[in-house]
Amino acid sequence: MRVTNAARATSALEQETQWVQLAIQGNADAFAKLYDSYIDRLYRFIYFRVGNEQMAEDLSSQVFLKAWENLGRYEMRGLSFGAWLFRIARNLVIDHYRTRKDHASLEEDGSNSDPALMVDGSMDARFEAEWLRSAMKQLTDDQRTVLTLKFIEGLDTAEIAEIMGKRQGAVRALQLRGLQALAEILEAQDE
Repeated sequence: MRVTNAARATSALEQETQWVQLAIQGNADAFAKLYDSYIDRLYRFIYFRVGNEQMAEDLSSQVFLKAWENLGRYEMRGLSFGAWLFRIARNLVIDHYRTRKDHASLEEDGSNSDPALMVDGSMDARFEAEWLRSAMKQLTDDQRTVLTLKFIEGLDTAEIAEIMGKRQGAVRALQLRGLQALAEILEAQDE
């Protein structure tokens, strides 16, 4: 008997719900499982927004600290726990930029000149990621968030809407406008 993707997703959501319930009751092991499930995706989301490895690590840690401190206020509404975590991450990134508006240093510009990190033939991949990140900086914050959550993190429209506090139609419109604007930016860079 073949297990469908929908059945696997339902089973994963049920397992996650169980971990969340245990974590709310103070079970640190259950929270650790949630951490393990989401840390890589949250780190990528944050790194793509801030462009600095240390800052992404710090903000990722803050996401889980805030989640642990506020577990009692988390409400299960049929969406993944990850939607709540990504909402916390998004808010932390916004706060990060608000508090450092005039304090940007050369080290925080998203470039990393450490040659040890550019080994293993990953130089081209790093260049392309920086090129795309640079292009995405020209989009609105909401467009960047939608495109990152959709195409880098693989979240569905309902989860993105929950994270951003917007309607699904608004998320789809932001995605469309963001893709159109990104295509124009990339086309202009190619010329």
